[in-house]
Amino acid sequence: MSLSLQQDRKRKKKNALLSKDTAAIESPSSALGLGTSRSRARADTLSVPSAQGEINKVKRTFQESTANQVASWEQGWDTILNEIFEEDAPELAKAKKNLAVSDTSKTMTKDANKEDVGKRLMGDVSEVFGLTDFQAAGIVGNFDHETGGFNYLQEIKPVVPGSKGGRGFAMWTGPRRKAFESWSKENNLNPDSYEASFGFFVHEVQNTSEGRFMKKLQETETAEEAARIFSQGYLRPGKPMMERRVSKANYYAGEE
Repeated sequence: MSLSLQQDRKRKKKNALLSKDTAAIESPSSALGLGTSRSRARADTLSVPSAQGEINKVKRTFQESTANQVASWEQGWDTILNEIFEEDAPELAKAKKNLAVSDTSKTMTKDANKEDVGKRLMGDVSEVFGLTDFQAAGIVGNFDHETGGFNYLQEIKPVVPGSKGGRGFAMWTGPRRKAFESWSKENNLNPDSYEASFGFFVHEVQNTSEGRFMKKLQETETAEEAARIFSQGYLRPGKPMMERRVSKANYYAGEE
């Protein structure tokens, strides 16, 4: 066989391979808006490995374009849905606002020291229930003790193994914890916020039998008496540790 005949067969074989690879290029190229004639022209000048490299490049471009289109579509659809819901259900915007406020309240016990929370609570308790400073101190001192200086609104080591433990200023447990969390949800409040704990405390005192201690509390004349009455009548802890409760009550009453 002559040299020229061998070269002619190699050329035809090469063109056949290139023709096959060029066909593979055309489909994704068309989807991307690339000219197929340009792809063919370029393929004529490429070796088989180079053509495969071009195919891979086009595939990657096609995949990236598809991913970008999907992301854009999802973002646009999400925007449309929000607009529809906020227009048809104005309460959604209100709920979002309440949620944002609740989320910031999560940092209440983290960012505020016990004096800030305690002083605020002293003022609110005195105003809402019409108590003297030492009577309010009996309540606040107990809440301070329950929360470890207003640093924790969730019981760290539940007394009952496997239970959720206490939650909130009073470390409400069992049915009272469930009632507290339900009340917080109904009022669009974060259970770990000041507003939720104080609000539920007021609710219990004014609307349930848990407020029966109040009459005796209003008859007390010292922070110590107030602390004992509140602990025994409202909190009813398994391990009172009364000395600590009294000490904190005296602190808020300015007696220590």
